[in-house]
Amino acid sequence: MFRHHRSGLLTLTALGVTAGAAVLAAPAAHAAPTCGRPPVQYSVDGGANWTNSATIAAPSATVQVRLAGQPTAGCDYHVSLGSYETQGATWATSGRQTFLGWATTTLTREHYRDVLDVSGHLPHCFGELALYGVGEKYDGSDGDHPLPHYPDEPFSGVLLASWNGGTACPPEPTGSPTTQAPTNPATPPTVTPTPAPATAGVPTAGPTPTPAASTSSPATSTSSPAGAGSSRPAPSQATAVPALAATGADPGLLAATAVGATVLVAAGCTVVYAGRRRSTRH
Repeated sequence: MFRHHRSGLLTLTALGVTAGAAVLAAPAAHAAPTCGRPPVQYSVDGGANWTNSATIAAPSATVQVRLAGQPTAGCDYHVSLGSYETQGATWATSGRQTFLGWATTTLTREHYRDVLDVSGHLPHCFGELALYGVGEKYDGSDGDHPLPHYPDEPFSGVLLASWNGGTACPPEPTGSPTTQAPTNPATPPTVTPTPAPATAGVPTAGPTPTPAASTSSPATSTSSPAGAGSSRPAPSQATAVPALAATGADPGLLAATAVGATVLVAAGCTVVYAGRRRSTRH
């Protein structure tokens, strides 16, 4: 009987040791690896130089990232690059930020290198680039994805590197120059009284030829009285009538007088001739 109890104790002991070993080994087999902060390096010159500096020296549309050293097997490292427009050239003066775009990738031991491209989303004036170790887009869409705003930032504890800088945007043109532009060309038409001197000079220049014509006509009409009764005066001589009136000689009156004298002389001769014949007959 003692032998049976002894063999039973030995069997229970063996079972307990086996079960304990299985319990102790189970957690170690299923424990997730401790990945921690991603050991990331980046390059802004096409991979010629790599760094893990917290300050990005210059803005770049493409940033290459890679895992440095020997990454832990089974770990996924999310790396993102966000682009923002700001109101100042430094983090302290960045003010209100506007989300422009982002790019993200997942690095592993097998896929340890990649390129983040924000070519179409670079800031044109003041801006910020943030390289951080989370695959989340902080675009201000909700409370869990806020925009960066000094002194609070959503990248606390996961920010790998950042750049702040740029220049101020030029002021936007106002509408005042465009509204005043049409009024300037409208003023010249009001300053166009040039036709007035031209019209005022016409009456003074017109009468000057007429005195010259009238002064030359008396010279030609002074020799016309001898033949006044034989032909009709030309239009130019008709204008000379007032000049003859000034000397007291009227061509029409002279012609009538000459005709009357001729008639009287002829009548007188006829009477004398008739008288002589009568005296001869007697």
